Amino acid sequence: MNKLENQTLALAGMFQAAALVDELAVHGYCDTNVFDCSINSLFTIDAATTRDALGDISCLSRGFEALGDYLGGENRSPGRNIAYYLLSMLKISTQVLRNPDLAQKLLNGLERIEQSSTEFDMSRGSVINKIDGLYQDNISSLNPRILVRGEQNYLRNDDNAAKIRALLFAGIRCGVLWQQLGGSKWTLFWRRKKYVASARKFLAYN
Repeated sequence: MNKLENQTLALAGMFQAAALVDELAVHGYCDTNVFDCSINSLFTIDAATTRDALGDISCLSRGFEALGDYLGGENRSPGRNIAYYLLSMLKISTQVLRNPDLAQKLLNGLERIEQSSTEFDMSRGSVINKIDGLYQDNISSLNPRILVRGEQNYLRNDDNAAKIRALLFAGIRCGVLWQQLGGSKWTLFWRRKKYVASARKFLAYN
């Protein structure tokens, strides 16, 4: 897999997290299988390849679609929220990359959650709450703080809010990976057509 394809996978992971955050905030629900794929990627810590880090490529279909819609110039009104979440996650991921102590703290936290999940057979809801706690303790205080826009009834629901923060965490992790692969705001601008073509190529294989 070449550099562009690896970057596309990581970028699709970010777009997918952003799209699911928007769906949970606006509608109160999202596809459970796609949600699980995004969350599971948080625990592929020692993956050898980008593909291994993000799981089965078919799990990223929602991200490829969102990437194509937005970077391909087909974004509609909801696309503004997705773009805001994506750019905010990129800014936070840059801060994580520049702060080794914070990065290590997040890594250690994820490892503890994974270990506890295995040892105590934790429910999916409990795992999400643990991720939510790690996010609130270490990421919520960073600037810019990500402001989620949607229906207040859904945003005030504790379970829904925990899912949203877990997804933001997953998106930030993909942002770190994307930058480690050479992605930047300039490549996002100058190579957007290539990213769209690459994403549509991945979709065609699914």
